[in-house]
Amino acid sequence: MQHNIPTGKFLLRPAVGTDLNALSTFFKSRVNIQHHLDWRTSLEWIGFQPYYLLLRQKEILAAMAAPVDPVGVAWIRVYGASMELPPEKLFPILLERCLKDLEGEPRPILAGLGLQEWFKKTLEANNFLLRQQIVVLGWDFKIRQAKPIPENLVIRPMTALDLPSVATVDRLAFKPLWQNSLDALILAFHKASLASVALLDGKIIGYQISTSTPINTHLARLAVNPEFQRRNIGFELVRQMLTDSLKLNSWQVTVNTQGDNIASLALYDSLGFTLTGESFPVYVYEYPKP
Repeated sequence: MQHNIPTGKFLLRPAVGTDLNALSTFFKSRVNIQHHLDWRTSLEWIGFQPYYLLLRQKEILAAMAAPVDPVGVAWIRVYGASMELPPEKLFPILLERCLKDLEGEPRPILAGLGLQEWFKKTLEANNFLLRQQIVVLGWDFKIRQAKPIPENLVIRPMTALDLPSVATVDRLAFKPLWQNSLDALILAFHKASLASVALLDGKIIGYQISTSTPINTHLARLAVNPEFQRRNIGFELVRQMLTDSLKLNSWQVTVNTQGDNIASLALYDSLGFTLTGESFPVYVYEYPKP
């Protein structure tokens, strides 16, 4: 059972459904705010724990969510603090409470994206260590020639019925920190503008999910079962997506990848993507040694 926890003159308690309007107002007010790059909005994580509010009487001063998703991994999905107080002063209070909820064996990986300078400094001051950089690439709008692929490979639009198989490919293709749960992939599918799967002998072995705004198409997810990599399947999935993206009249097409992922960078380079110069760091919490 969750309990309200008095912290000095403050009150620390879980966020619940009835906090929706108050939290929405808080996030739009004068706050330092970090929203994770996510399929759910910060408000849509209400109901998942840990998600805590720090209040003074009924006034929200700070909020933090770090629910586990997928199993074994918890990202800081949102952290917001009123500008009347330094965000780095309130962060440890909410972090300590979230860590208590995440206790267990094995403890999940706790990670955060350093999208803003103040949040980077806050993470670094609270035992989060730099793990790697995420880099952003942009496309040159030139469709490359097709490469040889297995004769019996079929690429077609993704359907909702494909999602359990897509989740299996995702789990096989990515390390735990970067995996998406089935629930996350369901959300991604419903928000996608372009989504396709690659099948070999009728079995799904790869997929891509892309999203669009009026000015941008973003390749949000690409995965190929490691057993079938280096056969140009990822190349063809992206090449066909890029061809389809031209119909959306986007001003730019982008993709993110880990800055140390040589294979991924080489693939995107072969398709006409180049580094934009934009990047952001990934931090992972270093649990104190027993």
